[in-house]
Amino acid sequence: MYFDLTESIKDSILNAMDDQTSDLVFDSKSRSVVESDQNTTNNEQYIDLPKWTSADGFKIRQDFVSCLHAPLAKDELQQILHSGRGVFRNFKSCLKQYPEIEKKWHLFKRRKMLLKVNEWYNALRELWGLEALEAEPEDFEDLVQNDFIFRGYDSAKDKESVLHYANVEEVCIDENLEEVSAAIKFLWERQFLSQDSDFGLVSKTFSDDFAGCITFQACTSSSTKAVVLSAFFVLKNFRGLGIGRMLLSQSLELLRKRKIQWVIIANVIIPDSMIPLLNRSGFKKIGSGYIARLF
Repeated sequence: MYFDLTESIKDSILNAMDDQTSDLVFDSKSRSVVESDQNTTNNEQYIDLPKWTSADGFKIRQDFVSCLHAPLAKDELQQILHSGRGVFRNFKSCLKQYPEIEKKWHLFKRRKMLLKVNEWYNALRELWGLEALEAEPEDFEDLVQNDFIFRGYDSAKDKESVLHYANVEEVCIDENLEEVSAAIKFLWERQFLSQDSDFGLVSKTFSDDFAGCITFQACTSSSTKAVVLSAFFVLKNFRGLGIGRMLLSQSLELLRKRKIQWVIIANVIIPDSMIPLLNRSGFKKIGSGYIARLF
């Protein structure tokens, strides 16, 4: 019996696929998911749901972790996947420690499961003599734009926060070299405090939790078309969500509007994880630093 795959039907089927304890089928007449019994067997009104097993659930968790760029969460989740015991329960508990990554997981999982539902529905359409529908996963808006605020850096309000969180995070520091770490932190603080950063962006959650920042300083009064990057970091619990990419891309666009032609990164240790982002954003390595021409 033909039916349209509405949003409410999708949601019902997704919930049923997640239920590994009940024997459920889709009732094409009432357009609802119902318990399977003797009346639903060999009855065209009742349709088997898309196949979704615990093995499928484990596989998408592997896929999610493999493309995750948040080091702390990724390491913990990988250990859970390899533990072999209580994987799903422990996976869920671990994500509770990283609320933003947990949201990303739910979007990832829903998108993957919707592809299965689409395949299932197209197989039915073929039986009905209808053309297959193209896969159209839901148009998920960017998690970063939905859940984070990006506002201009205000030195009077934000300088102390940047110094505090940079120290807490030990930005760009090798944890195995305590003395060197302390020296590098001192040098960075002195450079940051020597001249006020007059431009940048700060990222916060809607509950006003600090997530990351990027700041720039003017080079000299005689060089009005060049700025130096003075701070750029994202707190550990928010890494891997695209916040750093958003901070950099938005700030570079705003600098272009200010007619700033050059962005220089000098006297700042750049972590390996940041280099691909810099390369994609047009930065070129010059000596021990980086430089980007904006126009």
